Amino acid sequence: MMQRFQETEHVFVPADIKTTSTENLKNFITKYFQIPDNNIEKICKFIKQDKELEKIIFELPDTIKNEVHYDNLQITFYDEFQEDELILEITIISKLDFNTQLKKEDEFIHILYKKYIESSVDKILIFIEG
Repeated sequence: MMQRFQETEHVFVPADIKTTSTENLKNFITKYFQIPDNNIEKICKFIKQDKELEKIIFELPDTIKNEVHYDNLQITFYDEFQEDELILEITIISKLDFNTQLKKEDEFIHILYKKYIESSVDKILIFIEG
């Protein structure tokens, strides 16, 4: 009887369930991204409104790492739009030359649109700075 109880304690929790809380998202973002404007709460609230966008953010560091070597990543709101048109700006800090930066930015956009829902990908912009 004791053995059966112990077996039921080891409940499998899929990875996507583990990463759904705002606290996990916040921890993930602060671990993998610099936040120049210290606006982590607003960023998390924005991301949590779109499950596909949340998935993109969780997978983005690995996607970027597969394509380019980078020194760090930054996440902030793109400030060219008004408040009702929030878009996340992901900046990749890398030592690539300018032409390679432009080429890689374009490649990232194509990768994201192939892999994720268009309406969610439209909520982020990726820039590479040298």
